[in-house]
Amino acid sequence: MNEKGSKENDVKSKRTLYRHPLAAVGGALFLVGGFLFLVLLLFDITAGTDNPYRSLVTFVIAPSIIALGFGLFLLSVWIQVRTARKRGEEVRFNLTIDPSDPAYMRNLWIFLVTTAVLLVIVVYSGTKAYEATDSVAFCGETCHVVMEPQNVTYHNSPHARVPCVECHIGPGASFWVKAKFDGIRQLFATTLNTFSRPIETPVENLRPAQETCEGCHWPRQFYGEKMVTHTYYRTDEDNSPWTISLLVKIGGGNPRTGKLEGIHWHMLGANTVEYIATDRKRQEIPWVRLISPAGDTVIYTDPEAGLPDTTDPRVEIRRFDCMDCHNRPSHSFLPPAKALNLALSTRAISPALPMIRQTALDLLNADYPDREEANRTIGSELAKYYQEEYPDLTKDVGDEISRAAEALIKIYNENFFPEMKTDYRARENNLSHFVNDGCFRCHDGVMQNEDGETIANDCNTCHHIVAQGPSEMAAELESDLTGLRFMHPEDIEEAWTEMKCTECHTPESGY
Repeated sequence: MNEKGSKENDVKSKRTLYRHPLAAVGGALFLVGGFLFLVLLLFDITAGTDNPYRSLVTFVIAPSIIALGFGLFLLSVWIQVRTARKRGEEVRFNLTIDPSDPAYMRNLWIFLVTTAVLLVIVVYSGTKAYEATDSVAFCGETCHVVMEPQNVTYHNSPHARVPCVECHIGPGASFWVKAKFDGIRQLFATTLNTFSRPIETPVENLRPAQETCEGCHWPRQFYGEKMVTHTYYRTDEDNSPWTISLLVKIGGGNPRTGKLEGIHWHMLGANTVEYIATDRKRQEIPWVRLISPAGDTVIYTDPEAGLPDTTDPRVEIRRFDCMDCHNRPSHSFLPPAKALNLALSTRAISPALPMIRQTALDLLNADYPDREEANRTIGSELAKYYQEEYPDLTKDVGDEISRAAEALIKIYNENFFPEMKTDYRARENNLSHFVNDGCFRCHDGVMQNEDGETIANDCNTCHHIVAQGPSEMAAELESDLTGLRFMHPEDIEEAWTEMKCTECHTPESGY
């Protein structure tokens, strides 16, 4: 009886849950994850600014560690129950400390040592990840090939000190959730190499500009005029310069008169401008609606275009905002002509090199399989051109030719990304109307309201010319602060008054 009773007691004996090593590991992860979460939560609460990527570490990674630890603990319980049942035992588990049990003491030490090691590793790496996701490098360099064009142009932009997340996501839960779902899609696309080349633009579901741009740039305070001077170089042997200075009517709320005026009139809260684009890149706009502060509505349409069905839910009526003109505020891919004008005016490339503008334009516009090939070809072809066309000149200006080659390679590497099929041809810039339609998408003189009135496209609406002429020197230009009539560098008579700039000036040839 005593032997039988002893066996029955063995079968129904109690055991601690920590008899299996997985329980110790799981418990350690659970404890460390909880500690990490509390520390990061404190950082997140006390941080001066919102950052969704910090929240990613705090509310996703740390809880994941906790969940993993809890899962391993449950797995150890299942393994122990399954093993006991195979032996015909009925085991009741508990969390009591049992120093007399060798298995328990062994796993207790595993638990303590693992907890200590993981605590150091996870807290250190977690806080470093917390800092890393707060950086621009995380956005621009994590997916190097995919994001390299955006990363390089960002660092050359006026917003190079503004973190990516402040514009692309910003504070608040709703856009954070949207960004996370989109991030999952991007992760799969990158892993499976199914992402588009180039990355499609404009970015869908981007936070409204009023919630991002206007945090620093408030249109109501954009008043007055801004002097802008451009020097262009023609494609003749002498690379002849032509300079034009404009007073650009920035506009906004005039503090002296209280009048809403100038270019940023479009963005003032009292005015609502809406439009419908028939293409994804928002370059073709046949319908514009203006709603005045008094509630009066005026609709302008292109008589030759089919009127869009505004009742169709698939037709997007977009409210005009900053991004409709400033569509490349931080990721501008310079056309070769614009980059060359800058290089020639700063003497990074010498205008004394004959035909340098045209030659450089051809080299930059050529198709190359990758940037390594472009870098090799641009330098060698430029040297070859001057050796063949101006052999006597190369003896005197060999250094200038080498400097020009270096400048061209730099221009190419900062603006051309053949691996992603990304450059100025894939990234139209709507600011201005010189080589891209930009302003002329609406101000084309074609769209009209029911009374036959068109949207204004008079040059002086947005700017007037105060100086112009064939020189780089301001003192040598014809000037008049009250405004000059535009004079084309080439004699095209009055053709410029009857056609858009873009009918002659393409992004490839520029100016």
